[in-house]
Amino acid sequence: MFNIGIGNNKIDYDMDIKGINTLRGLALDMIHDANSGHPGICLGAAPIIYTLFKRHMNIDIDNLDYVNRDRFIFSAGHGVPLLYGVDYLLGLLTIDDLKNLRKIDSKTPGHPEVGVSPLVDASTGPLGQGVANAVGLSLASMYLETKTNNLINYYTYVLCGDGELEEGITYEALSLAGTLKLKRLIVLYDSNNVTLDNNLKVSSHEDIKKRFESINFNVIECERDPRSIDEAIEMAKTSNLPSVIIVKTIIGEYSKNAGSNLVHGKPLDDEDILNVKEKLDLHEAPFTVARDVIEDFKEYVIERCREVTNSFNEKYEKMEDKTLIDKLINKDITYNLTDFNIDYQDKSLRDLSGEILNEVASNFPLLIGGSADLSSSCKTNLVNEKVFGEDSFDGRNIYFGIREHAMAGIMNGMALAGLRPFGSTFLTFSDYMRGSIRMSAMMNLGVIYIFTHDSITVGEDGPTHEPIEQLASLELIPNLKVYRPFDFNELVASYIDILKNNNPSCLVLPRDNKQISEYTKTSKVKDGMYLVLDTDSSDYINLIANGEELGLAIEVSKSLKELGIDSKVYSALCMKNIHPGLKQKIQNEKTIAITLGSPNYYYELTSNVIGMETFGKSGSKTEVLEYFGYTIKDITDKVLEIINK
Repeated sequence: MFNIGIGNNKIDYDMDIKGINTLRGLALDMIHDANSGHPGICLGAAPIIYTLFKRHMNIDIDNLDYVNRDRFIFSAGHGVPLLYGVDYLLGLLTIDDLKNLRKIDSKTPGHPEVGVSPLVDASTGPLGQGVANAVGLSLASMYLETKTNNLINYYTYVLCGDGELEEGITYEALSLAGTLKLKRLIVLYDSNNVTLDNNLKVSSHEDIKKRFESINFNVIECERDPRSIDEAIEMAKTSNLPSVIIVKTIIGEYSKNAGSNLVHGKPLDDEDILNVKEKLDLHEAPFTVARDVIEDFKEYVIERCREVTNSFNEKYEKMEDKTLIDKLINKDITYNLTDFNIDYQDKSLRDLSGEILNEVASNFPLLIGGSADLSSSCKTNLVNEKVFGEDSFDGRNIYFGIREHAMAGIMNGMALAGLRPFGSTFLTFSDYMRGSIRMSAMMNLGVIYIFTHDSITVGEDGPTHEPIEQLASLELIPNLKVYRPFDFNELVASYIDILKNNNPSCLVLPRDNKQISEYTKTSKVKDGMYLVLDTDSSDYINLIANGEELGLAIEVSKSLKELGIDSKVYSALCMKNIHPGLKQKIQNEKTIAITLGSPNYYYELTSNVIGMETFGKSGSKTEVLEYFGYTIKDITDKVLEIINK
């Protein structure tokens, strides 16, 4: 651990003080104009943001997607007016944009949104998510460095506060970062000992310095002036470990409520703003910035970054094989799955999924991933690849450990870096990951979630491991595609669709289903739902299912035929892909869905659903299915009961 006080070097920081205070004033003006926001962090953390962007962030303001730019994650996203102020100083936003803080369709939403505002590398707001994203971005930079002959070598900076370090996901993610020695990860800790409700001491007595030391971080403490922060960041960049810079700030500094939670989450009153600005020597009208502040900041950043970007461009032009870099530049994470040689006989879908992953990985270097300590069960190990770590940053098997939530948040960061990450665990544990999965969907990241052990047929492990509501719960998330194949044909179809698109997806697989059906097709996944068993009769019912229940639906259809009842069977492989016309047709006909999970999953198609209304039981697969009435005879009887109402 290092302690840095007031430094002594040749840089003149007087203009930095003026710039920092200007940034504070702009943030107060934005929040006051919006009558909504968080002034406390903006007053306290302004020196950190200003110093980082002026002295250290390698960016190209003429090419904001410059592939080797440093990344900054504003994990404490409620402080985002500071970043918008930086955008303005660099000419990336206008005063009108700043005046539209927190307004509909503005470039300045209430929390950072990737693709909406300049210099935003991740959508943040739910505390701790940004920290996990930063770990993923840093992991990606270490991996890509090995794949690009050191051409990709950016730093990832993340700003977090006391509240975020209380969130479990941050501990999970940072623990892994320390284990992997992600040396280009630098955490800027805005340490003010205050949370929204009260002083930090009422909810935590943890020694943060010791915590970071224990998880293998380089720990630096510094004062809240620009010189100290500058020197601390320089020191962090020389470390062989990830670093945390603990900056002792004062929340709402200069406000009448400085140092208390009263200044955390609501605008300052007019009198307080005037007093603060008087102390900061800001006498201009609101939203007024001195020309010398703008010129000093912008010119310094442009000049400092020019050499770095020019060096990158020169090395890029000399590369013989630009394929990987070009995919990163073009944000192309798609892969055309066509030819593969897999023996699919008498193998479970999770085994076959693993074989497909290995086939893809052999030709697609952007694919990288692992599991939450379940690679042997989820079959996600890439057999010809090394384990990612200190001695093999080119490894493509990531041991996330038993850290489901962090795994998902880290994968989001990897996807933001341009990789195509996959991660796996049992379906029931997707509950631990839901917050991060939601952010995958919100940012439209091509993360592949592989969930196995997908129903009550898990059996002996009992109700804690038998998912009931998880499938329906995942389906509720906008922009998240959930695929649940029945056999090898549908598994291949799912992977083809997943890899040719760039949206987040869940592949849901059973533990041991080995059936291969003569009815399924690989070409119909784009339709979401397709007909697998037809009838010539004009008087029929529809049976809908997916996953292992599709086999049951086919057998029930045959059983009904013996009773003189005709039926069509549909596979609902991917609900989000279902064409509205087909959905309407199904809704207008007599339709019954069969599921081993919650009936809510199918309610958008039909109110007639045979499903689970309770948790499962511990027992063999056969015993559990018989107990809950999922034999061919039981389901046939339930169908008859529904159609005879």
